[in-house]
Amino acid sequence: MSKKKILFFSSNLQRTGAEIVLFDILHHLDDTKFDIGLVLLERNGVLVNQLAPHIQVFYLETQFSIWDKVKFHAGQNVLQQRIQLIQQQFGASVWYINTIQNAFLLQFKEQCKVQTFLHVHEYLYNFEQLEIKDSQRLFDQVDYLVTCSDLVHQFFAPIFPKECFVLHSGINKQFIDDCMSDFKKVKKTKKRIISSGTICYRKGVDIFMKISQNFPESAYEFIWLGKWANNGYAEVIRRQKNSGLFPAIQFLDNLSPQEYYQQIAHADAFITCSREESMGLVAMEAIYCGIPVLATNSGGSSLMVNETNGILCQDFRPETLSTELNSILLKEFNLEIMRDSLSHFDMTWECQKLESYLLKDTIQ
Repeated sequence: MSKKKILFFSSNLQRTGAEIVLFDILHHLDDTKFDIGLVLLERNGVLVNQLAPHIQVFYLETQFSIWDKVKFHAGQNVLQQRIQLIQQQFGASVWYINTIQNAFLLQFKEQCKVQTFLHVHEYLYNFEQLEIKDSQRLFDQVDYLVTCSDLVHQFFAPIFPKECFVLHSGINKQFIDDCMSDFKKVKKTKKRIISSGTICYRKGVDIFMKISQNFPESAYEFIWLGKWANNGYAEVIRRQKNSGLFPAIQFLDNLSPQEYYQQIAHADAFITCSREESMGLVAMEAIYCGIPVLATNSGGSSLMVNETNGILCQDFRPETLSTELNSILLKEFNLEIMRDSLSHFDMTWECQKLESYLLKDTIQ
């Protein structure tokens, strides 16, 4: 029996939630059933060198030279030519497009005669940044809509015209265990409060900073783990940090996975201040590391944060969150019970479900 050829498309394979989930999917799929190709739109992703050897990697150049622009004005679709070349080389019958950011690729579905899956990791906020034509393509050109959580599925299933199913995002527990193999928690002089994620408005970095002002710098440290976005919001946050008004705040970026998880494990509490989340993998990571989570009810956090592993707060005001942080620091949590609260997020089982969809006959 010949293997089915699946071509996955993603941005860069950096260590962001959607890219890590895709990385795990690629390695959970049965390579006796599938030939797997991966098309990346950017180079130098930190996870690329960790890909299994059976995964064939292609790069789709989305930058255009002057000569490319001349070709375009002469009526040639340079991007389409590049995609068709990759398609001819690999011969996929299925395209699996990761994140709505890459929905523009759907415009080439008919020319390449493929079945399409689109994996939606985002919730409504991100759709404001999506061009309307790409949103329309989602409904018109996608054969299977894959949603990252029940929250996202409940919104899209009633309005999506074809099949829509949930592939619950999850964390790689074995990888975290490996990163923590030599970890020893040391006694600290200050309470350590951690948050993580790209430094952006949706993640609520400004809320986290304001919470820090309600605690004495002599007894508390607030640490944000994450990369700086290349936008005006990140520049404002950087200047706020440098103003001296937030002495307890630190920002750490460019950490190795081992350093990242060990920073979390050294914390006394983890805060996620997100204004909107489709799932919230960083909270899941903290819970698995045994760190109680204080989460704003931003959507996805309600799917995992409860009294066994933290506090779900209905209020985004820093004063209220500070009160809840004091409460969580006084409570005791059991690591085994915390980890058990995540037992239904199982990537192995989720990928077995995905395989059944990928093996279905092509939709005509």
